[in-house]
Amino acid sequence: MSSADTLGPGQQPLARFVAEEPQAPRGSILFMAALVGAAEASLIGITNAAAKAVYLGTPPGTLAAAYLVLLSILMTALSYALVQSVDAIERGLDRVKLRIADKVRCSDLRFIEVSGSSGAYRLLAQDSSIIAQGAGPLVLIAHQSVVVLFAMLYVAWLSPPTLLTTLLVLGLAVPVIVRHAERTRADLKAAAADDDQVFEALSGMLAGFKELKLNRPERDALLTAIERLARRAHARKLAVGMRQALDMIFATGLTYVVLFAAVFVVATLVPQASETVFSVSVVLLLVTRGLLGAANAMPMIAKVEAAIADLYRLEDRLDTAAAHAEGPTAAAPRTGFTGIEARGLCFRYLDADGAVLFEVGPFDLTLSPGELLFIVGGNGSGKSTLLKLLTGLYRPDRGELRLDGRTLTNADYPGYRSLFTSVFTDFHLFERLYGIDDLDPERVNHWLRLLEMDRKTQYGESGFTNLDLSTGQKKRLAFIAAVLKDRPICVFDELAADQDPQFRRRFYEEILPSLRAEGRTLVCVSHDDRWFHVADRVLTMRDGRIDAVAKG
Repeated sequence: MSSADTLGPGQQPLARFVAEEPQAPRGSILFMAALVGAAEASLIGITNAAAKAVYLGTPPGTLAAAYLVLLSILMTALSYALVQSVDAIERGLDRVKLRIADKVRCSDLRFIEVSGSSGAYRLLAQDSSIIAQGAGPLVLIAHQSVVVLFAMLYVAWLSPPTLLTTLLVLGLAVPVIVRHAERTRADLKAAAADDDQVFEALSGMLAGFKELKLNRPERDALLTAIERLARRAHARKLAVGMRQALDMIFATGLTYVVLFAAVFVVATLVPQASETVFSVSVVLLLVTRGLLGAANAMPMIAKVEAAIADLYRLEDRLDTAAAHAEGPTAAAPRTGFTGIEARGLCFRYLDADGAVLFEVGPFDLTLSPGELLFIVGGNGSGKSTLLKLLTGLYRPDRGELRLDGRTLTNADYPGYRSLFTSVFTDFHLFERLYGIDDLDPERVNHWLRLLEMDRKTQYGESGFTNLDLSTGQKKRLAFIAAVLKDRPICVFDELAADQDPQFRRRFYEEILPSLRAEGRTLVCVSHDDRWFHVADRVLTMRDGRIDAVAKG
C-alpha cells in the first residue's frame, strides 16, 4: 500500500512522510522535543529570576541548582530527539526505497522501457541523501517551535500587552512567509525539472558521441541547447536563492521589529509594562532567536520537501503503471510444459499521448518441448517484440497466448514467465548470480572454462572477479547466468554476434545441441544462415509479421 492510500491528496509531502513512513516512537520524540523547549524557556525564566535576585543582594544558590538540573534535562532530551529523529528518517527512507524497488520489480516491462531514461531513478539516490540531511533541521524547527510557544506563554504572564503586540506583528508577517515558501517550493520543482533536461542532453551527447564527432554543426547546436538549458536552470536557482536570502533578511528585521514594539511602543503606551521590560526583552530575544533558527532551516526544509515529492511522484507513476493485476509473484516456478501456442498476438507501440505509432502482428506460432527454433529477419522486422510477447514480458493488445492448451490469464503470467531464461541484446550483467539456490562456484567456473573465459574472470563468494570485458565476453557470462538457472526454455537474442568465428561455430554446432540434448527448448534470434541446418525450424519475419516458417 502506498502512502497515498492512507492520507488525503491535499497533504503536503513532508507532513505525509513524517506521518506515515518512520517506524519510530514519534510520541517519545515529540515529547522530548517539547521537553527541550520547556527546559530552554524555563532556563530563561530562571536566568531572569537569578539576575533580579543578584540585583537585590539575594544569593541565587537554589536557582543555580535548578538551572543546572534543567540544563542536564535539556541536553539529554535534545540528544535523544536528534538521534531518534535521524534514525526515524533513515528508516522511513528505507521503507520508501524498498517499496519503490518492489513496485519496479512488479512493473510492466513496457513502462520501464518508456520511463527508464527520464532520470527519475538517478534522482532516487540524490533525493534520499537530501532527505537524510534534513533530519537535523526538522528537529531544530520542532524544537524552536516549542521554545517559542513556551516563551510566548512566559511573555503572556509577564506582560499581556506585549504578547498581543508581538502576535499582531507576527500575524502580519506570517502570510508573507507562507507565500514565499509556496513560491520557493514551486521554483525548486521547476529547477529540478530543468536539471533533468540538462542531464538528458548530456546523456544524449555521450550516447550520440560518434554522430556528433562526425558532424560539427550538430555538435555545436547541441552545445548551444545545453547552454540554454543550463542558463535557465541557473536563473531559476538564482531566483530561489535570492528569495531565500530575502526571507532571511525579512526574518532578521522582523525580530528587531518585535523588540522595538516591546521596548519602545508597549513600554511607552502601557506604563505598567515598563516594570517588566528587561525580563520581556530577554525572553523576546529567545523568541527571535527561535524564529531566526527556523528561518535558517527553511531553505533545507524546502529542498527536503521537494525531494520527498519527487519520491512520491515516482511511486505514484509506478502505481499508475500497474494496469495489469498479476497473481502472486511468489508462485512456485514451472518446471516443464507440453506446448505453447500464440494465436493472433498483436502489440501496439504508443506515443506519449496514447496514439498508436505502429503495430506488429498478428503472430501465430507453436513451441514444443525440446525444440530448437531460429528466428531470423532484418532490423525492425519485429523479432524482439515477438520474443517479449512469447516470454510474457509484453501483454498482447489482441490475441491469446496458450500454455498446455489453456489461455493465459493475468494471474498466470508470473508462473508462465518462470519457464524462460534469456539473454536479450540489451541484457544487463549482474556482478553475482542471484536467485540460484546453493550455487556451487565451481559449477560456474566449469562453464567459464568451457566458454574459454576462465582466464578473464572467475566466480567466487562475492561474484565475478572481473566484469571489465568486451561485449562478446559479457554475452558469454550472460549466457552462463541464463543456463545455470535451469529453466526449460532458453531465449537467446543474437547471442553469437560479437563473437569470434571459432566460438560461433562451437556455439551452433556443440553448445546448442548439448542444451537440446538436456531437454531444453531453445529460441534463438540469428543472422547466421550458415548454421540454419542446426535448427528444427527457421521462422522468417518481415515488416512486423511472420513471413515464412521452414524446416532447418
